[in-house]
Amino acid sequence: MRFMHFADLHLDSPFVGLTKSYPRLQESLVNAPFKAFKDGVSIAIKEAVDVVVIVGDIYDASKQTIYAQHFFMQQLKRLASAEIPVVICHGNHDYLAEDRIILNYPDNVYLFKDEEVDYVDLTLSDQTTCRFYGFSYTQRWINERKIQAFPINPQQTTYTIGLYHGSQEGLDQEAGHYAPFSIQEMLAKHYDYWALGHIHQDLELNHYPLIRYAGTIQGRNRLELGPKGAYLVEMTSNQIDSHFISLAPIIWQEAIIDCQADWQAHDLVEEIQDLLDNFQSEAQQGHYSIMLTLRLKNAQRLDQTLQDQIEKRELDAVLPEPDPADYFVALIRIQLDRQMVLQAFEYDQTLKQSFKEAMVKLSQEETYQTILADFFNHDKVRQWLPDLGEDADMKAGLIDQAQDLMVQAIGFDYKESDENED
Repeated sequence: MRFMHFADLHLDSPFVGLTKSYPRLQESLVNAPFKAFKDGVSIAIKEAVDVVVIVGDIYDASKQTIYAQHFFMQQLKRLASAEIPVVICHGNHDYLAEDRIILNYPDNVYLFKDEEVDYVDLTLSDQTTCRFYGFSYTQRWINERKIQAFPINPQQTTYTIGLYHGSQEGLDQEAGHYAPFSIQEMLAKHYDYWALGHIHQDLELNHYPLIRYAGTIQGRNRLELGPKGAYLVEMTSNQIDSHFISLAPIIWQEAIIDCQADWQAHDLVEEIQDLLDNFQSEAQQGHYSIMLTLRLKNAQRLDQTLQDQIEKRELDAVLPEPDPADYFVALIRIQLDRQMVLQAFEYDQTLKQSFKEAMVKLSQEETYQTILADFFNHDKVRQWLPDLGEDADMKAGLIDQAQDLMVQAIGFDYKESDENED
């Protein structure tokens, strides 16, 4: 038996905040998840897989554009024409609200319609039988352990596969909101394969039986680094093999430049341009585009005026704007990584401990949501950007800026320590 494991398509992703820097990239960014899934369907058809499974968050929101719905239906019809059945569940982003009208899918599509764990039995062309267990979200959060509602494998079919959109405890700070589970609970069900969704990184939790997150098909921000795609899984009576299929037309990457004390503005520009040229060659050879975050290590070595100019994005004026008509490299963020020494901490351990505790608390989800609650709950924000509170990229950026402000508020400067000397 061979099948494709997709998850977290996030069609209609708005890519909040990215188009301000490079408005010409808007179309490329928004179209990237659509292209990734279309290419994935083409591979499934070419490989003549027996089944396609899609484990939640087909769309980025519970209400979809007409274009996204039409596109998804077209891809299902392509699979129907190839006589490939599709098993689908919905996740926390595209949850099936009670008042939502479910689309009339082609006959090859099997949908888990609510939060009750159900199953689908399929008989393949070679008479192999397989059973798929799963459920769909009908609200944004599921706090209960849905894994407990999955039955132990009844051994009534050749293979038994579980579809599960949720968080393993320990991987996600908000695991309790997304049908939390443990590996031990899944192993106790004795299934042949667990097809997971929700975490955007491809991740193997257990080798045999295989418990795997396929990850998203297209990274959505600078925290979702590297190639994204789906898995081609092949099962036999005594083994299981899986192969990653890279699908993302745009890949997020991170690079580091180690700043030197004698650098002036033109030295830094030349270093960055050389770096961009190297990434451009990689993009052309790999047939994908790159969204690049640049970290300037030891930025405290640079003149303070130059640091201020970088933070004001003055480098944008001298760096080339990416061309969306080709495989592009877009430098979307320059982060100043300053190695700081708070010398007073050596004399005030209470202040040192207080600073550490403040940084831990600042990074906690509860603190972040509480501080920005008024903003996230503003009528305009809720109307136009309802998922802004879940934007991991914005959260990471705000926490970095808050840390800098805390250091400045205490009244210390960034200073290079002897430990950073080569």
